[in-house]
Amino acid sequence: MSLIRLSMIAGAALYIGLFIAQGAFTILIIYAAIIGSLILIGLASRLFVSNEEQAKKYEMILIWCSLLTFAIYGLLFAGGVI
Repeated sequence: MSLIRLSMIAGAALYIGLFIAQGAFTILIIYAAIIGSLILIGLASRLFVSNEEQAKKYEMILIWCSLLTFAIYGLLFAGGVI
Protein backbone atom coordinates (compact mmCIF):
# COMPACT_ATOMS: atom_id res chain seq x y z
CA MET A 1 0.00 0.00 0.00
CA SER A 2 1.37 3.37 -0.95
CA LEU A 3 1.89 6.19 1.50
CA ILE A 4 -0.74 8.30 -0.26
CA ARG A 5 -3.40 5.62 0.19
CA LEU A 6 -2.45 5.12 3.81
CA SER A 7 -2.62 8.85 4.54
CA MET A 8 -5.97 9.13 2.74
CA ILE A 9 -7.41 6.33 4.86
CA ALA A 10 -6.05 7.97 8.02
CA GLY A 11 -7.51 11.33 6.94
CA ALA A 12 -10.89 9.78 6.19
CA ALA A 13 -10.87 8.10 9.60
CA LEU A 14 -10.04 11.44 11.25
CA TYR A 15 -12.89 13.22 9.48
CA ILE A 16 -15.32 10.42 10.28
CA GLY A 17 -14.30 10.80 13.92
CA LEU A 18 -14.94 14.54 13.69
CA PHE A 19 -18.32 13.95 12.08
CA ILE A 20 -19.37 11.51 14.78
CA ALA A 21 -18.07 13.73 17.61
CA GLN A 22 -19.90 16.80 16.28
CA GLY A 23 -23.03 14.74 15.71
CA ALA A 24 -22.89 13.52 19.31
CA PHE A 25 -22.54 17.05 20.69
CA THR A 26 -24.96 18.72 18.27
CA ILE A 27 -27.92 16.43 17.69
CA LEU A 28 -29.28 18.64 14.90
CA ILE A 29 -26.46 17.62 12.56
CA ILE A 30 -26.40 13.89 13.31
CA TYR A 31 -27.96 13.01 9.94
CA ALA A 32 -25.44 15.18 8.08
CA ALA A 33 -22.65 13.51 10.07
CA ILE A 34 -23.92 10.07 9.12
CA ILE A 35 -24.20 11.02 5.44
CA GLY A 36 -20.73 12.58 5.43
CA SER A 37 -19.28 9.51 7.11
CA LEU A 38 -20.88 7.19 4.56
CA ILE A 39 -19.56 9.29 1.67
CA LEU A 40 -16.03 9.19 3.08
CA ILE A 41 -16.25 5.45 3.74
CA GLY A 42 -17.43 4.90 0.17
CA LEU A 43 -14.62 6.98 -1.31
CA ALA A 44 -11.97 5.44 0.94
CA SER A 45 -13.09 1.93 0.00
CA ARG A 46 -12.62 2.79 -3.67
CA LEU A 47 -8.88 3.21 -3.04
CA PHE A 48 -8.51 -0.58 -3.05
CA VAL A 49 -9.49 -1.12 -6.69
CA SER A 50 -7.01 -3.10 -8.77
CA ASN A 51 -6.92 -0.60 -11.63
CA GLU A 52 -4.20 1.93 -10.80
CA GLU A 53 -5.74 4.68 -12.95
CA GLN A 54 -9.08 4.45 -11.13
CA ALA A 55 -7.33 4.38 -7.76
CA LYS A 56 -5.47 7.59 -8.66
CA LYS A 57 -8.75 9.26 -9.62
CA TYR A 58 -10.37 8.32 -6.32
CA GLU A 59 -7.29 9.48 -4.41
CA MET A 60 -7.70 12.94 -5.94
CA ILE A 61 -11.44 12.98 -5.20
CA LEU A 62 -10.78 12.01 -1.59
CA ILE A 63 -8.09 14.67 -1.19
CA TRP A 64 -10.44 17.39 -2.43
CA CYS A 65 -13.31 16.10 -0.29
CA SER A 66 -11.06 16.22 2.75
CA LEU A 67 -9.96 19.77 1.99
CA LEU A 68 -13.49 20.97 1.33
CA THR A 69 -14.79 19.26 4.45
CA PHE A 70 -12.16 21.03 6.53
CA ALA A 71 -13.05 24.37 4.94
CA ILE A 72 -16.78 23.87 5.49
CA TYR A 73 -16.17 22.82 9.08
CA GLY A 74 -14.07 25.95 9.67
CA LEU A 75 -16.74 28.20 8.14
CA LEU A 76 -19.51 26.61 10.20
CA PHE A 77 -17.44 26.88 13.37
CA ALA A 78 -16.55 30.52 12.64
CA GLY A 79 -20.19 31.32 11.89
CA GLY A 80 -21.32 29.89 15.21
CA VAL A 81 -23.35 27.04 13.74
CA ILE A 82 -21.17 24.41 15.39
